[in-house]
Amino acid sequence: MTTGQSGHDYALAIRQEIQRFESVHPSIYAIYDLIDLISDTHIAKQIREHVVAIEDSFVNSHEWTLARDVPELHLGIIGSSDSGKSALVHRYLTGSFMHEESPEGGRFKKEVFVNDQSYLLLIRDEGSVPELQFSSWIDAVLLVFSLESEDSFSRIYSYYNRMCSFRNMIDVPKVLVGVQDSINDTNPRIIKDMRPRKLASELKCPYYETCAVYGLNVERVFQDVCQRIIENISSKHFRCNGQSSGEDDKKHSAPVITKHVQPPTKDMDIVCPIPKDSVSSNYHSPGTEKDDETTIRSGNDSSSHVDPVTTNDSFQYIQNQHGELRTSILTPTTIRKFRRKSNIFTPSKKEKYNMGEMGVGREIPAKQGYLFKRSSKSLKEWKKKYVTLLEDGRLTYHSSLHDYMNDSNGKEILLQYVTVKVPGKTPKGSKATVAQEDSFEFSIISLENKTWHFEANNADDRDSWILAIEQQILSSLQNSDTDKKNETDAFKMHCIKYKISGNDACVDCGAPNPDWASLNMGVLMCIECSGIHRNLGSHISKVRSLDLDDWSSGQLSVMLALGNDIANSVWEYCLNGKQKPNSESPREDKEQWIRWKYEEKAFLPPINPNISLGKLLIDSICRGDTRAFTLCLARCTCEDINISVSAEDLRTPLHLACATGNLAMAQLLIWQKANPHSLDHEGRTCMSYVQALERTIDNSSDSMEMQKLLEVLEQASISGVDDSETVQY
Repeated sequence: MTTGQSGHDYALAIRQEIQRFESVHPSIYAIYDLIDLISDTHIAKQIREHVVAIEDSFVNSHEWTLARDVPELHLGIIGSSDSGKSALVHRYLTGSFMHEESPEGGRFKKEVFVNDQSYLLLIRDEGSVPELQFSSWIDAVLLVFSLESEDSFSRIYSYYNRMCSFRNMIDVPKVLVGVQDSINDTNPRIIKDMRPRKLASELKCPYYETCAVYGLNVERVFQDVCQRIIENISSKHFRCNGQSSGEDDKKHSAPVITKHVQPPTKDMDIVCPIPKDSVSSNYHSPGTEKDDETTIRSGNDSSSHVDPVTTNDSFQYIQNQHGELRTSILTPTTIRKFRRKSNIFTPSKKEKYNMGEMGVGREIPAKQGYLFKRSSKSLKEWKKKYVTLLEDGRLTYHSSLHDYMNDSNGKEILLQYVTVKVPGKTPKGSKATVAQEDSFEFSIISLENKTWHFEANNADDRDSWILAIEQQILSSLQNSDTDKKNETDAFKMHCIKYKISGNDACVDCGAPNPDWASLNMGVLMCIECSGIHRNLGSHISKVRSLDLDDWSSGQLSVMLALGNDIANSVWEYCLNGKQKPNSESPREDKEQWIRWKYEEKAFLPPINPNISLGKLLIDSICRGDTRAFTLCLARCTCEDINISVSAEDLRTPLHLACATGNLAMAQLLIWQKANPHSLDHEGRTCMSYVQALERTIDNSSDSMEMQKLLEVLEQASISGVDDSETVQY
């Protein structure tokens, strides 16, 4: 491409971007006009609030807010609609599996760390054939296909060759990804191992096989491609004798230290079988790249074959030993739909409606408004906060009204055990000096001597806030702790019944609306299956009624952390041709099924015999992997439960669960006879870890969770694990 052509293309791209950008606000104005026609003022108000939130999000998009030197990595993902790329991205961003494909693709952002440097990773999941804009935008590309679809594999050839028609792809890092998600006994592998290896050899790129269901190689694929982008940029800088192109300077200004990504090891695998004709390659990297561009060929030519670094016939869990890229809770999921006209860049010419007296779908606060809050950090800055006082005895504050409306990034103060003070306040009856009235501060102080400093705009506003807060403190003290606990537990029970995936049907027979539970399994079941569980004995399944029995915090946390879908992904992993009973099946069939499932453990995935169960258990706790943790507990002995990290590091799995504040995992370990009195190599108990973690928390709800964990540990330490509460898988 000549210089003149480049300038023309840039000018065209600039004009198209301006046209796209300016086409948004007419649509927003049209929406406001349509809102005015809605007779239901409440609905109209809610719609307007959402439109305003969309507008605010657009105005504060990263092109207007991030500094120029914030480094970005542009990753494109191509593949057919049935390739499994949506599930791959969803697993990477959220750590969970979503079976549904998103045919329109998606746009996502995530912070990643490469060589201890933070980067903004922009992921563009292309929902159609790649075009010039996409091909020019990417720094690297994932070529994704399904191992069970011939059409999906063929599309890789056509998509890649199309990208080659737009730009020279030789300097673009590429990773070939084969997806195993849907392979099973009835849906066998179609793309044999040699064909993608030959394709990877022609492309001169690494080849991975992934499984979004169990997380096989998902983190490693994205970590590898990010590393390759950085290495590619670094090599360009070296070739230019230290002078980089203007485009790279804008996107990749951070210093780069090249670091080779090691191939996956076989030491941390949890093995789960796949069909015998499927030879699963964890990683394949061809030899040195040549300087010539490669245009790939389709077909079944098997003349080229590259030996894999590792090969086995199973799904595997891989421990990320080179730094795990964790997902922010704010990362969007692939369920989100992306619209071309969804934001506005200038304020509406029409007067915006007042936001109203409450957040959408929430209770009306007793008092709300803006106050200044002094930061608890070293700078002690005063920042404007939107503060609400709720009648349930909570005071919340958010950075803006927008955050409050969306119930995001907020913090709360429980008022039951606090007091309010005014700095420098004189005794009643004495006259305050002018100097004292120059400041309109007040402080909220807890029993733990934690202080929150606020400032109002004037004395009247300050006094009204103090009066309202003191009234809520009095009201909170008058309410019994039992009533509060019952309200909280009722909400959690509602979530267990209606919000946890799979809990709308019996875990064993599928009967609707189950109202019995197995504590240690974390599942819900119908009354008939609960009777069969009782016959197994409490050492296998501890049965409780959702409505008739009392529930402790630890028990509720287990039920919230697991659920029928997660449990069955482990306990019913491989049915070996056996037919699961339904709600109409005879009791004898249900009993036989439940005994196979829990007593004989006939359907569990196998464990890699080369790694101890204790080590796998430790790894699952550190990664927060509930499925892997459940599988380990199903196989572990008491010795495995109380294993140390190493000869030098005497922390047990219970120490690690407490260090991460995971109440559910800690409770399950205690039920499995974990020793709460164990000391680590520095003489610290499990309770010491929880107390240390609690001191770092600046959030009342998280602090309460730590108190619940301390109560569980204290109860286990005082009374031991009572036989009636001892449950094992």
